[in-house]
Amino acid sequence: MAYLQRSVIVRVHEIALKGDNRSFFFNKLIGNIRIALQGIPIERVRKLHMGVEVVLANDESWLEVRDRLKNVFGLVKFYRCYKLPPNMDNIKAFLSSQIPRLNFNTFRISARRGNKQFPMTSVKINEELGYFIKELSGAKVDLNRPELNIHVELQHGEALIYYMEEQGLGGLPVGTGGKVLALLSGGIDSPVAAWRMMKRGCQVAFVHFHSFPIVEGTSREKARELADILNLYQYRSTLLLVPFGEVQSEIILSVPPVYRIIMYRRFMARIAEAIAIKLDAKAIITGESLGQVGSQTLENLVTVRSAINMPVLSPLIGMDKQEIIEEARRIDTFDVSIIPDEDCCSLFVPKHPATRSTPEELEILESTLDIDELVDKALLGIETFEFSNS
Repeated sequence: MAYLQRSVIVRVHEIALKGDNRSFFFNKLIGNIRIALQGIPIERVRKLHMGVEVVLANDESWLEVRDRLKNVFGLVKFYRCYKLPPNMDNIKAFLSSQIPRLNFNTFRISARRGNKQFPMTSVKINEELGYFIKELSGAKVDLNRPELNIHVELQHGEALIYYMEEQGLGGLPVGTGGKVLALLSGGIDSPVAAWRMMKRGCQVAFVHFHSFPIVEGTSREKARELADILNLYQYRSTLLLVPFGEVQSEIILSVPPVYRIIMYRRFMARIAEAIAIKLDAKAIITGESLGQVGSQTLENLVTVRSAINMPVLSPLIGMDKQEIIEEARRIDTFDVSIIPDEDCCSLFVPKHPATRSTPEELEILESTLDIDELVDKALLGIETFEFSNS
């Protein structure tokens, strides 16, 4: 049976629920798919009813297309698609050539009649092809949990058949949720937090605080590697490296050791807020998980966030460490995150920092520091790196 096999069908979920805003999300998804597939011969990308079709220039590019689409937020699943002349004899002949190659015990037919001039209704197509597949394979029909779901779409001038499902990331297309600034520490947690915000449609910029040359510069290189990995999911990224050593030196002279890490983070929040305003980012993202370490108690989180006015979002706040590690492995940041380095937040702090603090306590300690001057000095020393897949 001759057929044209040069297409991929993409299915969505959340986007389909967006009502009058649906076209905005679909347009962004289509644009992101085009960017993700740059360099691969593509004839066109077009919107279907509650989905997208990627028309390939040749069959050989399927494997690379599959691998790249798996990193595109907004699509839930996708299929290699077979195109046939739109009549039942051709569809049955094609299925006769393919079904014996597949191993399944239950199935369903999911027909959609986009061309209302086609002489059979979707229900009749389901019935006729269901009986045909049952006789051909001996498998049983299961409409709820089939091992094989055969999709048949009757369009004007063509029939689309697809059934081998590939899983996507889900979520929303990057660029639909606004811009945010993520604190990228170089550890396990913060890259996962940034990735989760991308999944909610945010364009994420990264800021990394380092104490070079007081300590060696491994953390800076790790931050660049992590930003490069995360850029696979959003196609263009900005990383800002902020020298934090001078701020820390001043804090060390004025602040008791038990409060230093909290003070470090208040200043990081201030510097991040200033950067976010310049980038037109609407929120700051952190990798904090409630109670994971002594400095991440609810009281300390409140104390740190009271230093700024911008919203601070912590998408990992309710996750435990093992859950975060498993997600870091899935998104390929774990191996880089565990490379040893000297974290600026561990510089000159006690083994047991304060687990309870109040904004008032820290404001008293800050009264001996020139806050604006320290923030401005850090901002002047920023190094900026751009990443792009286009």
